[in-house]
Amino acid sequence: MISQSPPGKEPLEAGNMAYKRESIKWILTISTRRDTMFQQWLGNQLKHPKGPLSKWVGKYMQKGNDEINLWTIDLLDPGVDEALLEVGIGNGATLNRIASSKKVRKIYGIDLSEDMIKEAVKLNKKFIEDGIMELQQGNVLFLPYKESTFDTVFSVHTIYFWTDIDRGLSEIHRVLKSGGKLFLSITDKSQMEQMERTKDFHLIHIEEIEKRLSNHLFQPIELHQKGMHWCIEATK
Repeated sequence: MISQSPPGKEPLEAGNMAYKRESIKWILTISTRRDTMFQQWLGNQLKHPKGPLSKWVGKYMQKGNDEINLWTIDLLDPGVDEALLEVGIGNGATLNRIASSKKVRKIYGIDLSEDMIKEAVKLNKKFIEDGIMELQQGNVLFLPYKESTFDTVFSVHTIYFWTDIDRGLSEIHRVLKSGGKLFLSITDKSQMEQMERTKDFHLIHIEEIEKRLSNHLFQPIELHQKGMHWCIEATK
C-alpha cells in the first residue's frame, strides 16, 4: 500500500524549506556584514584607540603583538647607558618589559592615543616616578625631541598608520645619534592583505621600506625574519 500525503502538504513543506533557506541566507548575510563592520571598527581603533573600549583595544594589541614584541626586544639588545624611544607604545607593556629586564639609562615613548598614554602611565608608574621613563602623546611626524637624542628608536606595527612615511623616517633620523639604530617591525604584506581589518592600512613592501630608508641616509640596513614577521634594522 502506498501512503500518500494529504492534499496540499507537499507545497506547504516545500514552502517551509524555501523559507528556512532564505532565513539562513539572511542570517549569514547579517553576520557577515556585522563581522565586516566590526573588523573596520577594529582597524580604525588599532590606528588610534579611543573611547570606552580603548582599554580593551590596548590589551588586544598587547596580546596579538606579543610574539613580535618579544622578538623585537631581543633584537634591540640596548646597552646600559643608552636612551631608547618607542614610537607607538600602545598600553606601554613592551616598555614595561624593557624597563623590568634591561638596564637602560632612559626610556621614552609616544603614542597618538591619549587613552593609550593614560594606560601606559598607570602600568609604568614606578618607572616614571624613578625617572627611568618618560611618556607623552605625540606623532612620529613631529617628534618632540632634540636632534641626536636617542641611541635606539623602535616601532612595532605602526608604519601602516603613518600619514607621511618619508616625514616619519626623516624625524627619526633627526632624533637619532650618529651610529644610532632604528628597528621597524612589521608583518609581511601578503599576510596583512588577508585580514579584513587591514583594508584601510597603508601596507608596504619590505623593499619599499628599504629604499626609503636609504633615501634618508640610513646605512647599513639589515633584514631579520621570523616566520611572517620582519624587522628592519637601519643605522644612521
